[in-house]
Amino acid sequence: MLSLSAVSSNHLVPRSFSFSPFLFLIRKASSNVMHMNHPFGSWTESGQGGSSVSPTFGALPYPSDPTCSYSSFYFSSFHPDVMNCVVVGPQGQQLYQVVTDKDVPGYTVIKKADGSNISLIEWKSRPLIEIRGLLSKQPVGTWLGLSGDKRAMTVRDIEYNWAPRGKSINMYVGVPKNPILLVKITRKNGAIQLDMSSDAIQLGLLDSVVTAAFLLQCGRNID
Repeated sequence: MLSLSAVSSNHLVPRSFSFSPFLFLIRKASSNVMHMNHPFGSWTESGQGGSSVSPTFGALPYPSDPTCSYSSFYFSSFHPDVMNCVVVGPQGQQLYQVVTDKDVPGYTVIKKADGSNISLIEWKSRPLIEIRGLLSKQPVGTWLGLSGDKRAMTVRDIEYNWAPRGKSINMYVGVPKNPILLVKITRKNGAIQLDMSSDAIQLGLLDSVVTAAFLLQCGRNID
């Protein structure tokens, strides 16, 4: 059985961002986050689908920090799809590789550009996920818990919520009446675009967000 070692990974993006008061609000709000989540079964590249707008997070305006910038990452070079691809950073540099090896059936590995393993997905009837230094092996449906029209994701004891809004899937933190937008997933020009706020990167969420984005976009059952 394949496994990842429980050794903390190095962050791929330097933590050079200035301190944002939103980080304090994120940590404070997370203690009161409600457990509300989303299947994304009807979300498409065109944004069509009966449940493309969330009745809670999706109906609210985007809360934003005027000092917060966003960095774009891309799942691209599909062979032939997202199950085998690369993830490139804002300057076009390869940061991750997604590998589903036909010679090792039943597993997908997400690797850093240096070849070190970050995440391991085991495709069982109830798929399992492990993220190096962040998450011990457990069902994907536990980590990305589905409840109603949202999916909740916990990283370092802070809960984040994924919800669709129009043509994107967004990740928020905070209570539904006062959420903070951290991440947005869209499909553009044959690639999957991942926009992350500087706050999200400074919180060390890149590994977990890339893994979650892959799982939400892979087209396989994750529950």
